[in-house]
Amino acid sequence: MFHDLACIWQDTNAQAQRDRALMTIRLGIDCFAITHEVNESLADRNRCSIQPLNLESLQGTSGFHDAVRMQQGLPWKHSTLVNQRQLTRLTLSTEDSSAAAQAFTGTHAAASSYDLLAVQPTSERVLQQACTSLEVDIIAFDLAKRLPFRLKPGPLQSALKRGIFFEICYAPALREETARRNLFANALALARATRGKGIIISSGARSAFELRGPYDVINMATLFGLSEQDAKAALTTNCEALLAHAQSRKAYRGTVLLTSPTETQQQRQQPAQPANTASQQAGLGEQPSVPIAATLQNQNVRAHTAGEAAAASPNKQRKRKNR
Repeated sequence: MFHDLACIWQDTNAQAQRDRALMTIRLGIDCFAITHEVNESLADRNRCSIQPLNLESLQGTSGFHDAVRMQQGLPWKHSTLVNQRQLTRLTLSTEDSSAAAQAFTGTHAAASSYDLLAVQPTSERVLQQACTSLEVDIIAFDLAKRLPFRLKPGPLQSALKRGIFFEICYAPALREETARRNLFANALALARATRGKGIIISSGARSAFELRGPYDVINMATLFGLSEQDAKAALTTNCEALLAHAQSRKAYRGTVLLTSPTETQQQRQQPAQPANTASQQAGLGEQPSVPIAATLQNQNVRAHTAGEAAAASPNKQRKRKNR
C-alpha cells in the first residue's frame, strides 16, 4: 500500500479537495491524510472539522471513471474496487516549548480529535522536546527553507527509538527554485542523521497538480540520499508502522487480556502444584524439606569445629619444636 500522509486541507475550496482525491485514486495511492496546519498554539477552536470525502458520490462523474481506469492499468494494482483510506492530521508549527507541551503531552481535546499528530519545530528547544517527550507521531520540517538549527544524530536517534517518524514533503520543491535547492540540501542532512531510517515521504500538496506517482517519488527520494529500499519503505512499510504507532498512542498503549469464563473456571479448579514440582521437572528429583533451625544448627557446629581446629594447630606446632 502506498501512502501520502500530508495533503493540505483547504476548507474554502471543496472542488480542489475532490480533484485531489481523484488524482490520488488515479496515481494508485491507497491511503492519504488531510492535514490541518496550526501555527504557534493549539486552541479548542482547532478541533477537527474535516469531513472525509464520500467517494461514492464521485462515482457518477467522468473524472472518477477515468481515475479508476488509469488505476487498473497500473502494474501493481489488481483490484477493480477503490478501497481508499482517508485520515485526518494535525500539524502544529511552533517555537514555543510550553505551547508544544500543552498540545501534545496531555489529553488536549483538539489534538485527540485527529487521527495523526505532527509537530513542526522552528527552534532547537522544541526539536529536542519533540524527540524526547512529546506524544506525536511525526516530526516535520519546513525543508524548503534554511533550518534555524542543525540536525544532530543524537536527538533524532532518540526519537526513532520512541517510534516517531520524520517527514519529507516534496511539493514545495515544485514551486520555486530556491525552495528546491534548500529541500535537497536539508533532506540529505536528514538522511545522514537518521541513516535513512524512520523517514516518510509525503506530498504536502495544496492542489492535484502537485501530486506525483509513487515510483516517481521513489526515484526522487534516491536523490535525497536514501537507498532504493529505504525510499520505497518511506511510502509503504514506514507509513504502516506510523499508523500502528498512532493507534497505540490513542489507546494509551494499554492491553487487555480477554479470557472466556470456561478458562477462568478451569484455572480456579486446577489444584495448586507442590513447591518441588519445578525441581522434579528439571530432573533433580524430589528434594527433602529440611527445617531451617536444624540447618542453622549444623552450620554453627561446623563453624565451631573449624575454629577449634585453627586454635589447636599453633599448640601442636610448639610441642613439635620442643621435642
